[in-house]
Amino acid sequence: MKNLNITIIQSDLHWESIDKNLEMFSQKITAIAEHTDLIVLPEMFNTGFTMNTGLVAEQMNGKTMQWMWRLSKEKKCVL
Repeated sequence: MKNLNITIIQSDLHWESIDKNLEMFSQKITAIAEHTDLIVLPEMFNTGFTMNTGLVAEQMNGKTMQWMWRLSKEKKCVL
């Protein structure tokens, strides 16, 4: 049986700033040196727990999903 390597990232979030959050998590994910199969991010990692959904809402193929697909491919893992 193969081992499943999981990386969990917990961090302070930038309130209502998708760009800042994605940049911060990009740095943290890129810095992971060992192989990981799954990276788990905090709930609402890209928006900072806002209730202002009109400000931060995205389409399913929006900035955050494009970011997740790109990093997942680069790291060869599930994000």
